[in-house]
Amino acid sequence: MFTHHWVVVALFAGALAAPLGLFAQQAAQGEAAKRLIGAWRYIGTTVDGQNKQRGKNPKGMIYYGPYGEMSVQIAPDVERTRAGREMTPDEAKIAVTDYIAYFGTYSVDEKAGTVTHHRHTSVQPGDKGDFVRQYQFVGDRLILRPPNSTQEITWERIK
Repeated sequence: MFTHHWVVVALFAGALAAPLGLFAQQAAQGEAAKRLIGAWRYIGTTVDGQNKQRGKNPKGMIYYGPYGEMSVQIAPDVERTRAGREMTPDEAKIAVTDYIAYFGTYSVDEKAGTVTHHRHTSVQPGDKGDFVRQYQFVGDRLILRPPNSTQEITWERIK
């Protein structure tokens, strides 16, 4: 059985494999695409202006690479314990509930003001397809919004 730790390691390893030529897609070279490149720390998510509850101190990071590779993880602030060497089904459920982790490639449509995450795999079962997000830069912050939604996911550039 895969432990949560190894799933997380595998997801980031996939995202970092791009410099080895495993991802053929080249990122767009427009101004917004260049601004996206780098690592961003998760600040929070709001829906209709209200904070989405992910615990007191959720953590996360999104990474956009220069070769069109990307990876994201958001971990809610919940205690994740393990009683033995292998996780029990209940422990595994707690480990992945509300945990977002996927990697793949991305493309930017600067005219539409969107970035599309082309997911290659995800920690969540059945989580497939592309995510389109409208983007907005506010200082050192990046705000991503699903189209036709009141949800906002805020990130801060890691320096």
